[in-house]
Amino acid sequence: MIGSELRQRRQAVGIPGHLVCAKACVGRSRLSDIERGYVQPSAEEVERICRALEQLISAKRILAATANDVGWPPEAL
Repeated sequence: MIGSELRQRRQAVGIPGHLVCAKACVGRSRLSDIERGYVQPSAEEVERICRALEQLISAKRILAATANDVGWPPEAL
């Protein structure tokens, strides 16, 4: 199922659902329902969620690299 795959990917990289919702313009309860397989998302929703997740993963990597460059401990993020 696409929803469980989205949830696994999101959780594996440590991105909170509320950030994905804000970036993808999807309500929190809607994302939860999609991830739990209660509703079938539209192709457009899947695209927006995937795009948002990829952008957030990229931003997290950049932030982690920058923090490392300036000597911030990882737990400070």
